[in-house]
Amino acid sequence: MYNLLFDFDGTLFDTDSAHELAFQKTFITFSLGECPPYESLKGIKTKDVFANYSDDEDMVKKLASFKSQTYQADIISIKALVDFDLIRQLKSAGNRVFIVTGGSRLSIDLLLNMHQIAGFFDGIIAANDYTKSKPDPEPFLTCISKFNISGLTHGIEDSMQGIESLKNAGIFAVGVHNPLIAKKSDLYFPEINEYLKYLIAQG
Repeated sequence: MYNLLFDFDGTLFDTDSAHELAFQKTFITFSLGECPPYESLKGIKTKDVFANYSDDEDMVKKLASFKSQTYQADIISIKALVDFDLIRQLKSAGNRVFIVTGGSRLSIDLLLNMHQIAGFFDGIIAANDYTKSKPDPEPFLTCISKFNISGLTHGIEDSMQGIESLKNAGIFAVGVHNPLIAKKSDLYFPEINEYLKYLIAQG
């Protein structure tokens, strides 16, 4: 049996464009200069991104709040990348499933509720549950510690920061959706559902 530690944004849900637009709007609104490529921001806590642009903690909170609210305003347009029936099959076979994300718990819950899968996962680790963002191993190590995870464990990610976080935590790193991380991953699939079907076929 496996413990499956899923990233959320860009792995389970197609949130990349919504996050990217929210970051770009924040940079423009607050005259922060050129917004970095979203690929370099993926997996990092929103407040940690803006901490690079202000030493004022209150301003960092304001920037992060504006970005989050902008993202959440567009949340209804976000589609799932994963076939949850495949995850249900894996759960029915005794596998455990978790989310480990740099996103806020509010944003995660909004999408899970919208897709009527609240309570579907065995545990969720969101931005407020740890201190250091990916690529630090802390997010995944926090999940392992909090939910007493042991045995065969895979982490599933779509970003370089996420893959590095898994590697730093000593967890088998499965890359999906992003050809840029294929060589860094222990196992790579162009789409997450291919990976889930692969696990089901393993029995």
